[in-house]
Amino acid sequence: MEDLSDRVGHRYSYASIGRMLDGKRPMDWLFLQTAVRVCHRHAGLPGEPDLAPWLLAFEQTLRHDHWIGSPPPLAHAHQIRPETAGLSRSLTPGHVLVLTGLDGVGKTQLAAELAYRSPTDHLTDVVVWVEAASPTAILSTLTDLADELGVPGQEDEVARAKRALTRLGNRDGGRSLVVFNDLRDPADLHELWPPPGNTSTVVTTRCRQDTMAGHGRTIWAVGVFEPRQSLGYLTEKLDGDGLDAAAELAEELGHLPLALSLAGAYIRNYNLDCAGYLRRFRERRLAELVPDPKDPLATTLATAWDLSIAAADERPPVGAARLLLRLAALLDPHGSPAALFVTKTVQQMLTAELGVAMTADDASDGLANLTLLSLCDLRDGRRTLDVHPVLQRSVREEAVEQIARIARYAADALLEIWPDVERDADLVEQLRNNTEALRRNAEAALWDDGLHQVVFRAGNSLWPQGLSATSLAWWRALLPPATERLGAEHADTLSIRHNIAWARHRTDDHVGALAEMRDVLTIRLRLLGPEHSNTLASRHGVAIFQEATGDRRGAADSLRALVSGYEAVLEPDARDTLNARMALACTLGAVESPRAAVAGLREVLDGYRRNPNLGAEHPETLEVELNLAGWLAGADLLDEAQTVIDRLAATSGRVLGPDHVATLKARYYAIDVLGQRGHRDEAEIAMNELLADLRPEGGDGRPEVDEIRAAIANWFDPTT
Repeated sequence: MEDLSDRVGHRYSYASIGRMLDGKRPMDWLFLQTAVRVCHRHAGLPGEPDLAPWLLAFEQTLRHDHWIGSPPPLAHAHQIRPETAGLSRSLTPGHVLVLTGLDGVGKTQLAAELAYRSPTDHLTDVVVWVEAASPTAILSTLTDLADELGVPGQEDEVARAKRALTRLGNRDGGRSLVVFNDLRDPADLHELWPPPGNTSTVVTTRCRQDTMAGHGRTIWAVGVFEPRQSLGYLTEKLDGDGLDAAAELAEELGHLPLALSLAGAYIRNYNLDCAGYLRRFRERRLAELVPDPKDPLATTLATAWDLSIAAADERPPVGAARLLLRLAALLDPHGSPAALFVTKTVQQMLTAELGVAMTADDASDGLANLTLLSLCDLRDGRRTLDVHPVLQRSVREEAVEQIARIARYAADALLEIWPDVERDADLVEQLRNNTEALRRNAEAALWDDGLHQVVFRAGNSLWPQGLSATSLAWWRALLPPATERLGAEHADTLSIRHNIAWARHRTDDHVGALAEMRDVLTIRLRLLGPEHSNTLASRHGVAIFQEATGDRRGAADSLRALVSGYEAVLEPDARDTLNARMALACTLGAVESPRAAVAGLREVLDGYRRNPNLGAEHPETLEVELNLAGWLAGADLLDEAQTVIDRLAATSGRVLGPDHVATLKARYYAIDVLGQRGHRDEAEIAMNELLADLRPEGGDGRPEVDEIRAAIANWFDPTT
């Protein structure tokens, strides 16, 4: 105690110190921080203690005569956010800070923290806390303020409240803070924004309407916790016990403060640990995970969002917002294409569910209503929509039957916006991620009368981007549910097996691919006959895999028969016929001579260009041209090969994009031919540029890109 008194700089008697520690005498901040430092040192702890949480706790005790209204206490295990300091600095006299965000992100707690800190940080002597959910609630607190300031009561309530706010901001030498918490409708503050003066203002709201902005106002979007804050919260809330799965739990809860709060209370009430709660969270409905079900005011995640969803749904076009949110709840929470929500498919969904004809403008307005109420975020120039994953789950659990209907619309809408030419790899990946999310969230709806085509489209998009191993995993994962739901010999089940065979071939399992495809061919011959397109497609695969296993002459014979089979039932320039002729030409190049391949591929290329569904710049046409360039080089027709491959590299970069595997291969072959033609120095410079464009090594997850790296390494040093 003597040490304490020395550090404080004032000789406290033992009795005085005891009365302060017992709460019988007011404790000042200097005394408290000194006591903490002394205890820290005597406990043998290194360094100096973190005084920030002690200051925050101390500021909460500063209840004096000039608090109007009651801020909520800071939550147990309240986390000080990194942005708090910046928010506090922005609370200058006359300034308005508007905190917006999804219900449950902690806007009220953040405002309460600013309020408790304001006497220390801003020397405020009056703090007014207004619960702003309704005009009546707002006027009730401002009437108390008017009474406190002695504003005469002859005027109507609004005029008296305005006069009270004006008087509050014009006091000589006094600073004040006014907090409007949970403002539901910006119109409720139309005449009650505090005027310029010595008053700082904080507004918390889920609304993002333009009326919230204005001169002297800062809009601050409050997000979820950072991972370290989530872990800090759970550690403090659970007193450091049962935290083995805390990081995984926080991630699954999307770092949403309200969800973490409910989880922490439930864990303590039911003597669980984080792993136990995580298991229940995955197995049970959200409505079942209430910390105290006997509490009539028990908060659930669903009730926290009900008002916002209802408010968005009441805005014109009435009823659209809730339906669009249910659609979004089925998709990837980390990014679904905003264009999906205004497709013809979604317009049809809104029309069918609401019974009123809906347009693209109606769908766009409904989406805007969701963003205005902070139920979703639009980013990337309003091209991408994000919805919190726990909100998604709450919405899905609320409307199970309607969700099943909406899932089919979601699948149709994804297919509607899927590009014919997959030039934008990022967009295709986003569409694929949303298809996977749809499968997770509404699997059964995608198997009605067969597997939905968007799932096939997503799987088929993998290998052109060099994701052969991922493609194999995709198709293999679909086979068990297809067999169970559709049967082993259903057309879609056989198509999945057909794709598994091709994926095995592309991952160099040629023997397994051949066995798989022969089995599929046997079934298709029995069910469909020899001339059906699916049977011919299986014969095509068998022939390709024959060559890959070393049986080139057998493959050539199979391909000749296949071409005859296609020509018997299809046009000469039909896509499948041309594909078979291309495969035959390449096989003849290996069996006979490169010039045989060149002759065959020239004819095939003309056919691709003539086909009205393909044309000169279709990705499959470019693939034929790439093969032709390779065989031209093999036939020592280097000048023609250079002309073809240079043109192809430019076209592929424009049509498919610079990072597409086909474009990268075309660049490699163009440089290789340049070197073969005697321009080794120029080719080395170009090859190094290509290698630099492939960085970071091994970081893109595309094996075919790694193959190009290996080919470049071999080009520089054939002994590697």
